[in-house]
Amino acid sequence: MRLSEQSRLNSQISYLSQATERMDTIQRQLSTNKKIQRASDDPSGTAQSLRYREDIAFEAQMRRNVENGTAFLNVTESALSGATDLLQRARELTVQASNGTLGAQEKAGVGTEIDQILQQMAQIGNTKFGDAYIFSGHQTQQPAYVVTGQPPTVINYQGDTGQRVRRISQQDTVSSNVIGSDAFGNIMNQLISLRDNLKNGAPATTINPSLADIDTALNNVLNVRADVGARLNRFEATSSRSADKDINLQEMRAGIEDIDLAETIVSMTAQQNALQAALGAIGRTSNMSLLNFLR
Repeated sequence: MRLSEQSRLNSQISYLSQATERMDTIQRQLSTNKKIQRASDDPSGTAQSLRYREDIAFEAQMRRNVENGTAFLNVTESALSGATDLLQRARELTVQASNGTLGAQEKAGVGTEIDQILQQMAQIGNTKFGDAYIFSGHQTQQPAYVVTGQPPTVINYQGDTGQRVRRISQQDTVSSNVIGSDAFGNIMNQLISLRDNLKNGAPATTINPSLADIDTALNNVLNVRADVGARLNRFEATSSRSADKDINLQEMRAGIEDIDLAETIVSMTAQQNALQAALGAIGRTSNMSLLNFLR
């Protein structure tokens, strides 16, 4: 079989072109730390990597939802804690005023403090987080409670029963708010009645029923706080699981996309040696004639 000079040159050029392309590929991998530069480099790996990236993005959004929900519930818990303290003080004052030993002037003084407590309760009921009233349900742009009169003569809930539901996983959603009417019931108006009775010097038998009202409100607030605490614990556990899942997904994505640095450097060195050997061989044989090969 006759091997022409042109065929030999074409073969050498083709080999050098392939070797150079392999070197370029390895150099791009080293510069980007990525094995897959184009989808055509590994179609199945690219498809799998895209699925991992979608899952990673989804988990990141779930953690943001959890973080926002946690912040909202932390503000809620702080407000409910303040309400608990106020109701406990109101209970102490009511016990003091209902034992029959206080005169009219002393009861009026207790009534003044009860008035301050109920106004603080109204302020807690209208707590805001950012631009949202936290106890208003879906009506976050309006105060949960409207206060009539100064001092208050009536305090009414004007929010709704809407739940601010947040998705925390593919399957699960959790509410991140508390409805004001569920948390506080009618205790604010009951405190108004207690204040008025005290300022009017009402007897202990008239004041005593307010003690049961306050106890009921206290128990209700404590139950709501327990529910908030349970939701906060769930958010924390969910965030931890999502972070662990993210680590696993990132590792699987990296296994497809990212290079093994040591292995790639060894491959580049091998390709450099092969290219240099080829260039040397081609250089030595490029000017040889048939007589050189026959010697």
